Amino acid sequence: MMTTDGEKRFRAAGMIALAGVVLLWLAVSAIAVFREGTWGDEVAYILKSWWYITGTVRPYSAADATWYQPLIYYVIGPWQWLFGHDVVASRSLTVVITAVNIGLLASLLRRLNCGVWPIILAIIVFALTEDSIFYFSSATPYALAVCLQLIALHLMLTMRRNADYAVIVAFGVVLTMLYFVRINMVSFIALSLAIVCIRAGRDRWRVYAITAAIFVLTWSILAAIWGSRFVYISLWFPFVTDWLSRVGIMPFPHALSLSHQLVTTGIPVHSSLADLLGYMFGWDIGVSWIVAHHGLPIAAAIFASVALAIPAMPNRGWIAVLVAAYAFLLLFHHFGAQSYCPICIQAYANYFNYLAALAGALALNGLSEVVRRKQIGRAVSIGVIVVSLVLASLQSWSLSGSNRLPSIRNQETSLSAEVRQAGDALKGFAPADSLVGLVSMDPRIPLALSDAGMRVPPVALTLTSFYRKLNDNLTAEQRTVTTAELEDLSGWTDSTAEGWMRNEYEFLVVQRRPDRFPAWLIWAPDAPLVQRGLAQCFEKIETRSFDQMVPPLAIEVYRRTKRGEACVRG
Repeated sequence: MMTTDGEKRFRAAGMIALAGVVLLWLAVSAIAVFREGTWGDEVAYILKSWWYITGTVRPYSAADATWYQPLIYYVIGPWQWLFGHDVVASRSLTVVITAVNIGLLASLLRRLNCGVWPIILAIIVFALTEDSIFYFSSATPYALAVCLQLIALHLMLTMRRNADYAVIVAFGVVLTMLYFVRINMVSFIALSLAIVCIRAGRDRWRVYAITAAIFVLTWSILAAIWGSRFVYISLWFPFVTDWLSRVGIMPFPHALSLSHQLVTTGIPVHSSLADLLGYMFGWDIGVSWIVAHHGLPIAAAIFASVALAIPAMPNRGWIAVLVAAYAFLLLFHHFGAQSYCPICIQAYANYFNYLAALAGALALNGLSEVVRRKQIGRAVSIGVIVVSLVLASLQSWSLSGSNRLPSIRNQETSLSAEVRQAGDALKGFAPADSLVGLVSMDPRIPLALSDAGMRVPPVALTLTSFYRKLNDNLTAEQRTVTTAELEDLSGWTDSTAEGWMRNEYEFLVVQRRPDRFPAWLIWAPDAPLVQRGLAQCFEKIETRSFDQMVPPLAIEVYRRTKRGEACVRG
């Protein structure tokens, strides 16, 4: 087929637009690395990766049961060894991985015969929303999980009614890595194995057997290295693992069954399935936490679904698979999170929004091919891309109030500069490499202490998540056994906090501003246990205020003067 001058000019314009979109993503991501805010999980990834790789803290130990899959720490850790372990260096790895993801996304579409304009749409949907910039510029597993999923899709595309051994081994390694990034990726793994059933033809059982062997071998080696805590946490699924523990198949039979999290007590109880669905997809959750954050990917999936009605649509099968996969993963994660975090779909959707980006791009490419007049097809391509940019901008500016992100638009100062300034101010009050107790929920403080050459106990990084309240009416023996198991899993209870106050920590850093703490939290600045302990067994040696931070930060530093029962009973 002859290529007209108009087609050549349109393709050249597309290459220029592609370069512009990629440069825009790179510029905004670079700003985000320095300026966007942080939260407890990201701080834990940054600090634990460095602790694990240097041997300062052993993962899956009583000091730090970790509670997440291990791979992300051993990806970030070596990067920190080469480029530094501060916020900027740690986040820059994610930007590099996202650049790889953009390349994988584009190459996958090229393999499905997409032109440059649909690829531009995919990049906008995948990488240029406020949520994607925020999560793909943070030191978290999101970008790595997407990278492995895209590699898995490339490998599945290579299977054409058969599968070579090299492809099968690579596929098994990738799925195993994906599981050890985040346990919730089991949903994508199941989906992949279903697709393999069709793509690999008669070789499907070989794919299953080799993939299972790679996973079991890898898990067995890690279990031998890290022991019972790794076994428990690496196979932890809500309700299932708890039941297996109670019947004696899994370790720690009392820890979770005889205690509960107070941080989840505000989750509504639903009287029926209709009530649950009404809550999940009602205005507060459905609009404020799903559509407001992921309106563009959802619009791309809807656009692709409508395009499926065109009988001559190229790649019709792949579009259907991608839309169905996106819907399945969205629902799987949304339903799964209802027992502990109803709004967490806002974050989880970033693990699989790329599917909507691929589906939308394939639909746009198909429309441009089936339209008889090429000028109309080109106009549609440009129009859809312009609309996608407008939607991405509107989504960013619509996020306000309780559901907004601490993104570059909402941060008035640079996080990395704040941390350096606070770290400089905190240097010298305690010996280098010392363990400092922390009464705080502000993620900036552990980063600043690390910058000052000190570290905090791992449990302090996500304090409220690790707290467990013992169930009522337990016997003395049950209380003792349950508390011991919880502490072995690096959880904490009231008695654990009393032990900290009696004997732990030569120094305590206490947050005074921001002053918002849950009323039930007993390890808080104004809680009776902490007030009594500070008065009886500590002396204040430093006060530091950072009024220019957003929000303003103020801390006090205390040195221990006494130990024992007087610290909790005086």
